[in-house]
Amino acid sequence: MDGLQENKKFFPKFEGAFSEFAESVKGGKFAVVGHMRPDGDCIGSQVAMAYLLRKLGAAEVVCLNKNDVPFLYREFTCGEKFLNTEDFCDESFEIVTVDCADLKRTSDELGRKFPVPFACFDHHASNKPYARLNIIEPSASATGELLAGLMADAGIEFGDDIASALYVALMMDTRQLTTSNTNLRAFEVATFLVSKGADPADISVKLYQREKFGRMKLLAQFLQSLTMHYDGRVCIGLLKSGVYEKTGSSKEDSDGLVDYARNIDGVEIAVLLEDLADGGVKGSLRSKRPEMQVNEIAAHFGGGGHFAAAGFNVKMSMDEFYPELLNIIGEHLKR
Repeated sequence: MDGLQENKKFFPKFEGAFSEFAESVKGGKFAVVGHMRPDGDCIGSQVAMAYLLRKLGAAEVVCLNKNDVPFLYREFTCGEKFLNTEDFCDESFEIVTVDCADLKRTSDELGRKFPVPFACFDHHASNKPYARLNIIEPSASATGELLAGLMADAGIEFGDDIASALYVALMMDTRQLTTSNTNLRAFEVATFLVSKGADPADISVKLYQREKFGRMKLLAQFLQSLTMHYDGRVCIGLLKSGVYEKTGSSKEDSDGLVDYARNIDGVEIAVLLEDLADGGVKGSLRSKRPEMQVNEIAAHFGGGGHFAAAGFNVKMSMDEFYPELLNIIGEHLKR
């Protein structure tokens, strides 16, 4: 396996399920769907899944997302064109979701049109299987890690372009292999992808040394909003209405801002709250340690995610929601 231990299997327990998936897709038409406001793991996984489906004999494959591919990841789409979920209604296609803990994360419109997807590939602990075939591994640090491992286990060949897309997926969801869910297998998968042509130095430049000026101004606004609670154990930052227009940025530029709040010494739970156009609030939660289980806080508001990274949307104004969130976090800290 190109430098790794011969015959090593990354995800042996899914051998049967993956074989079933491989046999079922031959000759079919599939739409690969990721979650709204996609991150690097979502885009990399969509691109890799589209390639995999074609390799397995699918007759036609498209990628769908409610939101555009973010600026940072456009060089890693391997020529895939992404269609909008709201415009897609071809019922001759089956749906394959990647990196989506809940079908609602694809978009309300798609969930109504295709209520039972053909397959789901994911790594979120909060995923309650909703497809006919589910390959879900919470121990995987990224959906890209899961897909790379499954393809390696099955002997699926791919080149440096797909290796790079999967490497991006892995790096972005683990913050460069530093998050608490990064285990030995994640490093082994990264090594495997490098052996397949992913260039860590080049990818690093493209991901971390091309910041837009508007994002820097957005970051400045977020940092100015930070407020400490519960003796410095909780830090909350805000993105108020109009901030994107004020800074010349876009929604995709908010990705990763919450990490700056988490990075403060003594902070155990970090929160980013964003005003939404419909009057609601989008929340992103992070913690330094998985033991904090911020996914439980998110679940209280109908969201979910990982033990150390989760999110939610609520139909409340920021002023109404902020004190309620503080109360829930306070109770959570006591537990």
